[in-house]
Amino acid sequence: MTFAQEHLEPIDLDIVLTDASTDAAIRPERRAIAALSIGVGANDAFYSVLELEDVLSSIAKGIPGGRARLSTVLGNRCDDYQRAIYYALAGRGATAMIEDLVWLLEVLGARGTVDADHPVKAPISPYVSSQADGPVGVFPEEFALGPSWQTKLD
Repeated sequence: MTFAQEHLEPIDLDIVLTDASTDAAIRPERRAIAALSIGVGANDAFYSVLELEDVLSSIAKGIPGGRARLSTVLGNRCDDYQRAIYYALAGRGATAMIEDLVWLLEVLGARGTVDADHPVKAPISPYVSSQADGPVGVFPEEFALGPSWQTKLD
């Protein structure tokens, strides 16, 4: 047992997300995705957002198959975390969506480091089931992109 595990109080992994979700100086979209991440396991949240950022970046760069990957993510029967993050940002422009996901990845990455190195309070999952709650959409692999996707990334 390490000194930290033996002598330090467990750290609340969600404190930074909680602060970010209520900080009026942070854009509303970022506050929303921070709030949606509270209680989601450190690794689950990080890798879910990483996958979503990768998918959206591939679409924005015009990489073939990006929309098919997004339709798979949005149609997945697992919990609603990735869908919730996507729909909290949808329609705000590809660049802004990706920037917000990169911001969240930085927060979640630091959170994961703390989780790995220190005793932490067990998060209380916001989900009561590991499956989607309600109907999950079925999307064609090459659905039309809306006007917020007009700017391509380099």
